[in-house]
Amino acid sequence: MKQKLLCIIFFTFLYQIGSAQLADSLSKKVDSIFAEYDKTNSPGCALAILKDGKIIYERAYGMSNLEYNIAINPTSIFHIASISKQFTAAAIIRLSLEGKLSLNDDIRKYIPEVPDFGHPITFNNLIHHTSGIRDQWDLQGLAGWREGDLITEKDILDMLAHQKALNFLPGDEYLYCNSGFTLAGIAVKKITGVSLRDYADSVFFKPLGMMSTHFHSDHSEITPNRTSAYYKDENGKWKISIPVFDNYGATSLFTTVEDLAKWDENFYTKKIGGDEFIKAMLFTGELNDKTSQNYASGLVIGSYKGYKTEGHGGADAGYRSNLIRFPDEHFSVIVFANLANINTSSLSNKVADVFLKDKSIPNPVIKIDSNILKGWAGDYFDMNTQSTMKFDFKNEKLLVGSTELVPLNNSIFNNRSTTYTFIGDAATTKLEVKSKGSKNQAYKKINKVNLSTFELQEYQGEFYSSELEVKYNITAKDSVLKIKIPRYDEIEVSPFTKDIFTDGFVLRFIRNKKNIVEGFYLTTGRVRNLYFSKSSIK
Repeated sequence: MKQKLLCIIFFTFLYQIGSAQLADSLSKKVDSIFAEYDKTNSPGCALAILKDGKIIYERAYGMSNLEYNIAINPTSIFHIASISKQFTAAAIIRLSLEGKLSLNDDIRKYIPEVPDFGHPITFNNLIHHTSGIRDQWDLQGLAGWREGDLITEKDILDMLAHQKALNFLPGDEYLYCNSGFTLAGIAVKKITGVSLRDYADSVFFKPLGMMSTHFHSDHSEITPNRTSAYYKDENGKWKISIPVFDNYGATSLFTTVEDLAKWDENFYTKKIGGDEFIKAMLFTGELNDKTSQNYASGLVIGSYKGYKTEGHGGADAGYRSNLIRFPDEHFSVIVFANLANINTSSLSNKVADVFLKDKSIPNPVIKIDSNILKGWAGDYFDMNTQSTMKFDFKNEKLLVGSTELVPLNNSIFNNRSTTYTFIGDAATTKLEVKSKGSKNQAYKKINKVNLSTFELQEYQGEFYSSELEVKYNITAKDSVLKIKIPRYDEIEVSPFTKDIFTDGFVLRFIRNKKNIVEGFYLTTGRVRNLYFSKSSIK
């Protein structure tokens, strides 16, 4: 009878304060979600489920270290990657409330190494991903840095100091940017005279009793009870995959699920910072054109199955992490993992599904014209962001990547918080993409071109970027254009449209008055229009 009563209580979200255990039926449902990783020959996860300020269930699944046969436990320490960002933002906000900086200050006041791009970049821009600064990881990959290279804070600052342009004017757009949070961490030291690590330890971690938490500023530092991390290679073998970072702010927080639970509860108790601090942490702001954002200070404000959510995920090397909070239910799920091929966000949502009844409104059944949908399939290009999109029509569904879009009618489709509106006909289609918190994007449907080896030869040559201080060699062979980035194997790129090539990034070649190729602009997901000039032009 008691067990049955507990089940009823949990399913109606009325948890008993101080309850430390779940009914067997619930714990079995939760454990089944992680069964794939609950093994002695696999990395795995640590889980904490929080309700009304208490950890109502915590478990560990799989191994912390495969070489020494050490299992994960709820006190195992993980590198939690981008969940770190909210702590960096918290430091900046705390300093602003103390009057030691203004969120509207130009960051060059404290970090003069950042180039003068002709437009002030503020702390608000940094912590809301609206700075326009190019992303550090994309830049370093393009410069020939490998994942296993030691990357220091100075390396990142030096690279950013060489940049001559922004992706966009500060405040004009939202584009996720790790560089902004590295710079915010540097600013904390410039303003306080102590490192972000020491500042966060004294202001946040120790007062909250987060004794197993720190910003990891030295990759060689020994941290007892830390997990190793792994990925599976193409042969199905586990390989070690641990970040080699001597930089932090955007990443590098080491913590446990139990410690992060204490931080999560502070959003309710407001023990550290008070009401004004918490309000500032959850403030999303808006773009220059008044578009409302859904990204606060290292936290995504969203929704899941009819519930408001606050949270963030993280991914570095073989580590994956996710925190999702349902503030109106005083309920959170934390999942840390030490294997790359895992989706901690999906796992967190599945755990939440065990406890929270779906309140979302079902999509109405729409009668669609398959011929119209089929016409929308194809390749699209946005000149402003230099980005491509590809839509496929399969099994009477329109897909972007592997994701099926939900039709609202024959021309408008949804995918979570993004709406795709097709305009025109199959031959002259324009596409408007609206994502919550972001500036609208305008795409045009294009017809991809095919070029012979002879036609590709005009794109050959040596190209140099002064911003990366690196040379690329481009060659044409067997109807394929190949790019050699230092320290990487050659990359094949495919012609997309006139003078534009793609393969995970976009190359847009430019010509002089004689119609001869003189350089190209390179765009990735988080770097736009990085210029390479041709070394010699005939």
